[in-house]
Amino acid sequence: MLGTILILLGMFVIIAVFILSFISGVNRIQNGEKRDEHSLNSYSTSNYSSYSDDGYGSVSDKTDVKGGGLIMLGPIPIIIGSDSKSAQTLIILAIVLMVLYFLIFM
Repeated sequence: MLGTILILLGMFVIIAVFILSFISGVNRIQNGEKRDEHSLNSYSTSNYSSYSDDGYGSVSDKTDVKGGGLIMLGPIPIIIGSDSKSAQTLIILAIVLMVLYFLIFM
């Protein structure tokens, strides 16, 4: 009984995500929002450019993006990070998830 309810709830959540994603895409097209191909947000980078400190008022194109990813294959973590700070954070998260895995399934 509980298993059937959980399966139906999971299917409902998946279908709801697809419907909301479709509605969001249609809404974005209708509002005419365009995404700049060189930025990570929907705003143009020319509106939010910062000036460098060289005294000549030139526009700085330097961005600093950091991130990482954690893939758990059972209790085995695969960690991908662009810098050491991100990797260290993911290592701590991986250790916590491994401990939880062993506490729940062992």
